[in-house]
Amino acid sequence: MAEFIKYCKGNTYNDIHGSSVEEGLLHFFGCLKFSDRAEFLGSLQGTEAKNKLRLRITGELARTAKLREIFEAEGLNTESGKLLKSFQATLTQRFPGPRSQAPQELPQNVPASQDPTSRSENLEDKIMEAVLGDLRANVIYFKKKSKEHPPAPYDHPELEDTFPNQRVPLSLLLEENPERNPLMWKCEEGMIRYFHIPANNMSWIEEAIARYYNEKKPDLHGPYRKPRQGVQESKTRMLLRPQFWLGLYHGDRPDLPTHTRHMRSRCYPISTDHENTVPKPKNLMLFMPYLHWETDRRRLKSAEILKRHGLAKWSPFSDVVGNAADPVVETTMDRENSDGLLENITTRNRSRRPSTSLAKITHQSKPQRQTLLGRLLLKAAALFEAMDGFADEKLVEKHLSKKPPLHPRRTLDQSYYWTLKDTCSRDRDQVVYRGTAPNPKLLHFGCKKDDPKRDKACSQCTENVKKVPRVVMVDQLWMWILDENTVITSFPKRWGRNKPDPSAVQKCIRTRLRAARVDEVRCAYDLAMIILDQVSRVFFDRTQPTDLQPQVIDSFANAIGKVTHKQTIAFDHFWECTRLVSKGYNSRDETAFTSVKKWQDTLLDINPEGDLLREIKDILDELFIMTLIKTQQETVIRTFVKNCQRLQNWDNPGDADNRSDKSSPMLSPIKPKQGRMSSLTTVPYLTLDQQYDPEDVNWTKICARELLDNLGDQVLELQSLKNAAENTSVALKDLLALKQQQAGVVEARESVKQGEESLRQGRSIMLFTIITIVFLPMSFFTGVFGMNATNLTGSNAPGLYNWGDIFRFMVPISAFIITCSLLLAFSKLVRAFLSFWFNIGWAWLITSTPAYIRWRETHLNSKKLAEEETKIVNRMKKKALQVEFQRKEEEMARREAMLKEEAMRQNPTSLQGRIGGLVDGDVEMGVRLR
Repeated sequence: MAEFIKYCKGNTYNDIHGSSVEEGLLHFFGCLKFSDRAEFLGSLQGTEAKNKLRLRITGELARTAKLREIFEAEGLNTESGKLLKSFQATLTQRFPGPRSQAPQELPQNVPASQDPTSRSENLEDKIMEAVLGDLRANVIYFKKKSKEHPPAPYDHPELEDTFPNQRVPLSLLLEENPERNPLMWKCEEGMIRYFHIPANNMSWIEEAIARYYNEKKPDLHGPYRKPRQGVQESKTRMLLRPQFWLGLYHGDRPDLPTHTRHMRSRCYPISTDHENTVPKPKNLMLFMPYLHWETDRRRLKSAEILKRHGLAKWSPFSDVVGNAADPVVETTMDRENSDGLLENITTRNRSRRPSTSLAKITHQSKPQRQTLLGRLLLKAAALFEAMDGFADEKLVEKHLSKKPPLHPRRTLDQSYYWTLKDTCSRDRDQVVYRGTAPNPKLLHFGCKKDDPKRDKACSQCTENVKKVPRVVMVDQLWMWILDENTVITSFPKRWGRNKPDPSAVQKCIRTRLRAARVDEVRCAYDLAMIILDQVSRVFFDRTQPTDLQPQVIDSFANAIGKVTHKQTIAFDHFWECTRLVSKGYNSRDETAFTSVKKWQDTLLDINPEGDLLREIKDILDELFIMTLIKTQQETVIRTFVKNCQRLQNWDNPGDADNRSDKSSPMLSPIKPKQGRMSSLTTVPYLTLDQQYDPEDVNWTKICARELLDNLGDQVLELQSLKNAAENTSVALKDLLALKQQQAGVVEARESVKQGEESLRQGRSIMLFTIITIVFLPMSFFTGVFGMNATNLTGSNAPGLYNWGDIFRFMVPISAFIITCSLLLAFSKLVRAFLSFWFNIGWAWLITSTPAYIRWRETHLNSKKLAEEETKIVNRMKKKALQVEFQRKEEEMARREAMLKEEAMRQNPTSLQGRIGGLVDGDVEMGVRLR
């Protein structure tokens, strides 16, 4: 807002910072004081631009007054009513006393549907009047000035504004009033009409088509497929037969989430004659998905409203009980203790459910106190958001669970994984979301990089916090071409965007029609192709407004490029680690073992590559869904072109599936007449119906060819991105395979090392075994015959035993020791029993004294002791070398002094030669120590 306020110079019409109506509206509500608004509104008289701006301002004032009245009537029963009460209380507290009121006057030509004085006594009726009055249906006319001229843009005198911005309230378009409803007006000869309904509401479509045929809305959802006996068949029922309407509706089961609702992609010609068979029906029906976008905040708001009013509120009792408590997650992992042994650890964590509330991002590390003005501005922003989304929220509340229901917007993952009840985590893992969301790693809390003297955020934080996260959505286009002169479309708008939206599809269609050439729209099929082209090129047209619209293709290209770059770095790191490990194994330095172990652990770690592979798989998944949607669009548009070909009698009807202009006779242009469309190429002459001009048919064929070629280019662009992502995925898989092979090499090396160690131990054991075999008999006989027994000595001295007494003690004791040893060696139960009592006794002993706590505070383990041992040994070696070096230097100094003294006595010239005779080893050792 400050960027606009700085251009304001006064409170007159000439002081507005722009020439458009939107900028004038922004100047009135955002820049002027309440006391200056009446004067500014009074100056808007005289010219057409001023009257137009005055009408917009008074209409917005009427809408605001109506919403305020509804919020006050709802009171504390709704969130909007509570928010209004809270805002009023805070406003009175911040600005006590009387305040200036906004001008409440209305112009004389405001329709009754916009007048806040036309209220119903029932609050529900009043709310629906406000919703239908707030939602506008766009109406566009083309009309021939004469039979020789093509249809030109036409401003209908009964409607407000000019081409292509003429609109009527949606309530008026659904009203059964032949005098006021444009759908019920007679379509003149040579006129093309276009009506747009801003929501995929099946009930409104049925009502609008019934208004077009000036009929009563039929009961299409009852138990009867045909009208009851005595009721005449209507054109509305014929047009909306089950095979063309309810039969294509997916997601009507009550146990499915609301985001499963969509119409299957189809395009059919339909006849409204219930008596005779029509070979060429002049009515076309088309259902097609397309890609669009939404901000993450508005998506969360819409998801919250859908969950509150959708079928999910009637959850089964088992689901409610099962989801009442947070789930407990048990995690088991093995880790090494201080002695290098594996110990098993089990943790129990109560995981919190992911919150969909928006976190406030701040640059301050310390909590801030909210001032009264800050609370007032925050509540004003929340109230504005509630007013902006009021119509959409009430629309969902009224029509989401109704039959026929409203079809809400879907995210990219909801359109494909429609069986999932909640895709919030997947939606926030989209490539576009990651590319547009603020990066938490780039936020410096309490940052003072620009100015250390002030507590101010740096420019990097400021730019990062301005980012608005966005997600890709999948919307539906519903289109009917009736009697070859009326086009009715229905597709949703963004949540809460009831005002002009630069990136809205309808806005882009109107912009395209405003810039179209005079003879570009010659029939209703040409207009339909323009609509299809604009709908299918939302993310592929770089000239579209980029206020907040994400550049999806560039986001995917950047994401793939980043993963590819990281994959290249990972490959280089892998080969470098492999080289260092090989160098360490071939080195004879014993200290290189530690570095080899570290590089081996790096080679065996697959987590970085696994994260990259998961990221590229997500990219491939989203590209697959987008390509699938584009394939559905291509199928529907080809069917639409086939129907146009049949209705206008194009040549070669069997070539409708060829896309290339070189191999598609169906889309090859016709030879034009002289003086008109001379730039078109020539083809053989066609036989046409009398009502079609060959030049008009030729132009329709050219439009169809361009539409299919553009769609093919879009599919190829997505396919190129998919191929690049697949190449990166294959490279990552190759890297993981190399790491697996390297793990096998490491394991083989360790096996060889262990085998060599086992061989050395076996040789040592063999040596000990031979020695034992040699000395065991001698030891046995020495022990036996060395006994002081009476049988050997022949003496009967007191204290001596005979053989029987000796063996009476020796045999039982030996048997007991041998039995205990065998039990300890082969019985797990005995070992577990002894270990149990030993560990409990040892634990009791060390925990009852401070020894255990003191030991844990030292943080000693085998690895730290080994490192400390290496440091101490190296320090001692270095100290010894330094002592030796000092001794050598002192000896060299003494020898040099002796040489100098001798040279002074004899000949000074021989000093240099004698000094050069120093020991080379001493100098070399000194240089090495330094």
